Amino acid sequence: MHSTPARLLVIFGLIAVLLVPTPGAAQQKNEQVHPKTLEELQKAMKDVLDKEHVPGAGVALVANGELLWCGGIGQADLAAKRSVTCETEFRVGSISKTFVTLALLKLQEDGKINLYARLQDVAPEIPFQNKWETTHPVRVVNLLEHTAGFDDMEFCEVYNLRDRYDFPLLDVFKRFREPQVTRWPPGTRMSYSNPGNAVAGYLIEKITGQPFDRYIRETFLRPMGMEKADYPFTDANKSLLATGYEGDPPKSAGFPFIYLRPAGDLKASPGELVKLVQFLLRRGKAGDAQLLKPESILRMETPETTLAARNGLRLGYGLANYSSVDGGVVTHGHNGGIDGFLSSYRYMPEQNWGYVILLNSTSSGRALTETNRLAIDFLSKNFPKPQQAAINPPANDLEKLAGYYAPRAPRNQIFGFLDILTGGTRIRLINGKLMRSGLFGEAEPLLCVGKNLFRGEKDPEGTIIFFTSESGGMAVAGNGVGGIPYSERSALAIPFLRIAALVVCLFLMLTTLPFALIWMVLKLAGAMKDVRHLSVRVLPLLATLSLLLVLLCFTQLSGTHIGTFNLWTAGIFLGTFFFPLLSIAGLILALRAPKEEIYRGVRIHSLLASSACCVMTGFLLSWHLFALRFWAP
Repeated sequence: MHSTPARLLVIFGLIAVLLVPTPGAAQQKNEQVHPKTLEELQKAMKDVLDKEHVPGAGVALVANGELLWCGGIGQADLAAKRSVTCETEFRVGSISKTFVTLALLKLQEDGKINLYARLQDVAPEIPFQNKWETTHPVRVVNLLEHTAGFDDMEFCEVYNLRDRYDFPLLDVFKRFREPQVTRWPPGTRMSYSNPGNAVAGYLIEKITGQPFDRYIRETFLRPMGMEKADYPFTDANKSLLATGYEGDPPKSAGFPFIYLRPAGDLKASPGELVKLVQFLLRRGKAGDAQLLKPESILRMETPETTLAARNGLRLGYGLANYSSVDGGVVTHGHNGGIDGFLSSYRYMPEQNWGYVILLNSTSSGRALTETNRLAIDFLSKNFPKPQQAAINPPANDLEKLAGYYAPRAPRNQIFGFLDILTGGTRIRLINGKLMRSGLFGEAEPLLCVGKNLFRGEKDPEGTIIFFTSESGGMAVAGNGVGGIPYSERSALAIPFLRIAALVVCLFLMLTTLPFALIWMVLKLAGAMKDVRHLSVRVLPLLATLSLLLVLLCFTQLSGTHIGTFNLWTAGIFLGTFFFPLLSIAGLILALRAPKEEIYRGVRIHSLLASSACCVMTGFLLSWHLFALRFWAP
């Protein structure tokens, strides 16, 4: 489960998004450190934590399959001045999903479930809607690869603030139904969905007749030697749990309950999670016990159910296990994020090394990125880093791939517009080379390594593939969670025209503020006694203020406030409810006001401002951003 507040705070930062181009690849990077010894690595990691104001980190390193080091850096609890150790417990967020997959793979090996079975056959009681069920049914495997087409959590589904900790999962799905509506044919695109993985957790309960966490604990956690790791809060893990922090200066985030427990509620120490890394490196073996077959582990690491995978992209999101190409090597694993905690485990089977990094702060995603880079750089320093050989296809073949590709698989459907505005991939043929860039920014070369398969200059193998979409057009997708999302070719003019229209509308709307200061002062001074139709000035102003209210309320949302009824969510509802109404009413009044009864300049300004509000209303309504009630399922 990835922490939602940080994403929400930027959703309605529309003005900044539109007016500030995304930095390109040419942006200057800080000088990177390349540690050669364990002491240098520990110091470099501490420097990152200090720079990013992260209180502490738990770290475990594996080399040649054996534990090289496990320990802590910094503080687990600032108030108590308790240091992080190898035994300090962290909430590890979405790493929890790995164990859901292990459990279902074990049940498949035991003949109790088929991961390719249809969900409606395995659990018809799960409420979901799929209009493509006849040709593209939702299968169990789609839940684990995030290819069911489900949305991510509703806002009121994130935190469990009113029910007992172990509120039945089936009741959760029945209460929050919107995410379980497919948005495109299942088995075609990858889009991260916590509810989908939680449904997979429910299947464990249905098949075994026991809580999912008990089955995982008895089948994997304890046999692996993870003695205190668990999903529920227990006396054993509570006493060792680090305090999670957010913000700078750090503030305790607390330990709020969540509804989708299988997807993100595991607590574990670096010393425990490193046993998972060793288990995966040893291809399903813990000590002398073969808990899973090697082919099951290989299946975890191999994506199958996307169009990209079926067209030849080897890397990507498998069964709650995804590949990355950081540092010039291919690693597997998963990241996690939950209130106050960020986490990551990565491993490389071919070179028999891996690591765990757990942070007790969500204030800096960069801290996790940089500590991951340092760990990979250190553990891979003595190994070769071969690259897949590039080939030179005819320029005509490359030209067929050029164009603008718009993202078509948003994680949160309600905020998919943000991906459209700031995302997208431009593919151009420049001097005989295929070049990739965002909507803005400097282009980077792509090297061809197979039929429609490409890699970046520093990538070890193909990470981007072009293919034909279900509708017959050209599409592109990249490796893993951080690569190019599933995108379809579209007209380049569309995003630029959309952004230009929004910028102009925002400018015209904002002019109502200084204009209001002028006429309000004149009104108070008694200089506007004979002025009629004051409403043509007031309504565009009120519409603009209602949208600004929404922006203000979003900046104040954090933590458990997101899905509850409070001053800020009420403000978002009121702003998104009244903005369209005020916009339309303002335009009608401006058009109906007799020309001879209103100053020409005032009339023109009111028409322009009201028209801008109405255009903005059109955008918001098309994005389904009307009367947002984040507290309601």
